[in-house]
Amino acid sequence: MTSPARALGALAALAFAAATASAQCNLQTLYATNNGGSVGGAVYFDLNVTTGIRITGFDVNTTTAASTPIGLLVYTIPGTHVGNEGNPGAWTQVGQDNGTGVAAGSNVGSRIPLLNPIILTPGQYGIALVAQAFNHSYTNGTGANQVYTNGCMTLTAGSATNAPFQAGPFTPRVWNGEILATPAAGLFANFSASTTSGATPLNVTFTDTSFTDQPGGVTSWAWDLNGDNIVDSNAQAPSFTYSTCGYYDVTLTVNDGVNPASTITKTDHIAADPQLLVVADFTSASGAVPLSYVFTDTSVGSPSAWSWDFDGDNVPDSAQQNPTWTYGTPGTYTVSLTASNACGGGTVRKQLNVLAGDECGSAIALALGVSPVFDNLQATTSFAWPCAAGGNDVWFTYDSSCNGSLEVTTCNLAAFDTALEAFSGDCSNLVSLVCNDDNCGLQSRITFAVAPNRRYYIRAGGYNSARGSFQLNLILSSSGNGNFTSLFPGCGGATLATTGQPNIGATVDFTLTPVQGLPFVMIGSVPLGVPLCPQGCIIGHNMDVVLPAPSFSATIPCWPFLVGGQVYFQGLDLGANGGCPSGNPVQLVTTNTVRATIG
Repeated sequence: MTSPARALGALAALAFAAATASAQCNLQTLYATNNGGSVGGAVYFDLNVTTGIRITGFDVNTTTAASTPIGLLVYTIPGTHVGNEGNPGAWTQVGQDNGTGVAAGSNVGSRIPLLNPIILTPGQYGIALVAQAFNHSYTNGTGANQVYTNGCMTLTAGSATNAPFQAGPFTPRVWNGEILATPAAGLFANFSASTTSGATPLNVTFTDTSFTDQPGGVTSWAWDLNGDNIVDSNAQAPSFTYSTCGYYDVTLTVNDGVNPASTITKTDHIAADPQLLVVADFTSASGAVPLSYVFTDTSVGSPSAWSWDFDGDNVPDSAQQNPTWTYGTPGTYTVSLTASNACGGGTVRKQLNVLAGDECGSAIALALGVSPVFDNLQATTSFAWPCAAGGNDVWFTYDSSCNGSLEVTTCNLAAFDTALEAFSGDCSNLVSLVCNDDNCGLQSRITFAVAPNRRYYIRAGGYNSARGSFQLNLILSSSGNGNFTSLFPGCGGATLATTGQPNIGATVDFTLTPVQGLPFVMIGSVPLGVPLCPQGCIIGHNMDVVLPAPSFSATIPCWPFLVGGQVYFQGLDLGANGGCPSGNPVQLVTTNTVRATIG
């Protein structure tokens, strides 16, 4: 028999559990990457917020090596992201990471806490997540996998670009990750500034944008506007003049008379005399002896002091401006530089892949299409893989001549469990773009953006150091709007089919079916539409080129002047029945004429 007290206790526990569950608004999409972007790229989606939410961080999916420091910038736009990916001026930055995010591996959540929570009131928002020092892994949209919802919000995916707010997004793409959020119940301090940088004397007006669930609103404000821990103003919208160069923290504490006080600090929020402030950066190149690297400071803002950490142990290794460092073993290292002057300093971190021997330097050049047969039977592992526990890798290069998206795959082309990874940069400063294992069964597929006159490195290895023979298939897709149009009917039942999209840099294919006699594909620059016989056979163009068939494949050169041009294709089956009949000087069948408008 249950006592009244025990029953009340059980009910109280259930009520508490229900309240705790309802307090969480976390929303997860999926972790099932089959595609990915470049390091520093962006993903976009729409967020319909049904109750006010407080976002404290994001879990993301990335193939960046585990334990690598990663960061995130968060942007919003009223309404929708659709059509606004290439319009940077329409977006507002509302959040950034707090510097503690690290990669956890592919198809698991890599947590990136925010420096300050983001408050979103009910409404429709476009969201852009810009990767810092990592690449987004995402999933191709199918329609059925693009909407995710809970009691707080609905997420509709989405698109991606390999650089933030770049025209010509890849779509549909489904962001992989989780929004970490709770209902915005209570008091949360926040503010905006009329400007965040400028020459001294710099006058800035601040506007309180705090959220409270109390109808009386915020009742008091305390502002520290220059980071000295002294209250500078109790106004709701104060102004402050910065007369000395430097970065300044801004802190606001608010009260509403009911909820506990809320405080927010935005670190380095104001940049006075930004032309004098240091933005740290560097490059690296292989040195004169094996495993040695020369580091060159490229910071802006005229730094006068430098602190380098070459091996990621948080211990300074050099105070020189342009030092040289020799690594004891090959591997992946995190290199950081802190550069400073009298106005302050900044820190940058980069991942460096230190190679053993000349794996990258002796890489094999690849062209579009299916490669010759290779094997990794005698190959060694150059350095740790961020996916697949890959090993025994063979290196390749691809020299791009135009913009587009390059797919590299071993699908149906390998005799073992493969892994693939692509890089930009050069052998002394490789930047991982994407890594994949098991995209098509035990085989791999990677896709990444390419630009004109750039070399990209590709390494192919085996899962857990598996070995065997393999081929690579390289397929380039361009982002233009080229199209095919069928003109003039064929005769005798033959057709000319097309695959691909006629954009510069892309590969297109033509196939004539059925074939009875001797087939040809004809190419012309001028449409004709001239009848050959009463049976309806037509010569569709001026036949500048005649090639053997039944199939024809071509890669359109990356020449910008070709965009908008038109070329005509037609199939001809010489000696076939069904077209111009027996008794005519020539017995033949013609296909439809295909007009290619180049994008």
